[in-house]
Amino acid sequence: MTAHLDGIDEPGEMTLPRLPSIVSQKQKLSDYVYDVLCDYIVKGKLVPGQRLREAEVADGMDVSRTPVREAFARMETQHLLERDPTGAYLVATWDRQVLWEVATLRGTLEGLAARLVCQKLKPADFDLLKSIIMQMSAAYLRGDYDALIDLDIEFHSTIWSRAGHTILCEALDAMKAQIRYFMYITRPGDEETYAETHEELLRVLRKRDGDSAEAAMQEHTLGTAERAIQRIERI
Repeated sequence: MTAHLDGIDEPGEMTLPRLPSIVSQKQKLSDYVYDVLCDYIVKGKLVPGQRLREAEVADGMDVSRTPVREAFARMETQHLLERDPTGAYLVATWDRQVLWEVATLRGTLEGLAARLVCQKLKPADFDLLKSIIMQMSAAYLRGDYDALIDLDIEFHSTIWSRAGHTILCEALDAMKAQIRYFMYITRPGDEETYAETHEELLRVLRKRDGDSAEAAMQEHTLGTAERAIQRIERI
């Protein structure tokens, strides 16, 4: 079974949405193209199965084909894009196996981050995490699910960025687009319990016990992911 969006029968033939042209030379062009396309994918502006043409993206963003080609290649390694038998790039359609692999890798890495960070968090860090949870509650009440995803990423990245493990942090930062895409294609999910479940994580982190923190983080990430996978399999 593959994850899908209701009401989309032939996504490969959909018109490419308007893309922003480059406005600054401060960022490497391929990184800019990558960031824009990832944002469009995780927010549903580009949907699973939709074909992306190198020339069309380059024209739409007012760049040469080289940075687009580099961005496409990077996104393919992250399983955000895939190729059909003709070699054309499509927005990836994730099946249960890919969803499971992303979830288990995230859970393992974030579990380690939680173990490492619980002795390092400062009072200001706990205040920040609490503030993010409060913002989650407000976002849910106003029905802003895109903001909920952003806040979820902010909460977790705050934790792993303070773990004192540079390579671990880089690995999780590199997974951000995959994590967002996972959350997008498995919506609706546990939005009503976001604040509650993150409050529980915060409570465990305050104990500063590495074993408990790692177990709680893995249960949080993997439990949520498994429920999401089960939901889409029933669609």
